[in-house]
Amino acid sequence: MRKRRKHLWTMPALLALCILAACTSEQAPEPTTSADCSTVNVTTARMYEIVQQNCTNRNCHPGTGSPLNADFSTPAKLKSYISANGASWTFRVTGAGADMPQSQGYPPLPKAVRDSIACWVNKGMPD
Repeated sequence: MRKRRKHLWTMPALLALCILAACTSEQAPEPTTSADCSTVNVTTARMYEIVQQNCTNRNCHPGTGSPLNADFSTPAKLKSYISANGASWTFRVTGAGADMPQSQGYPPLPKAVRDSIACWVNKGMPD
């Protein structure tokens, strides 16, 4: 009987996690792959909004404090950083093993978001 009680809480917990994941994914851009980047309309404004939500607003790359070398406080500074550090950006943000954001309690960016950012970068970061 004791084992059965342990498992009773797992189903509601899993359901809550699924609902939470579904709610947060609604804010992400449409899923993309490198094969269909030509048809995806990605803009600096939308990509910068994502960076603000996940990178600057969590005090990781706000332009003050540490790490200063990754200042994402404006769209121009974000583009400049990506242009100067493309391989690192790809590895840490948009690649298959991307681990950003690294803040405690925040999961890495969903694949759809990473793919959209990669499309934006591959298109030359259009406004």
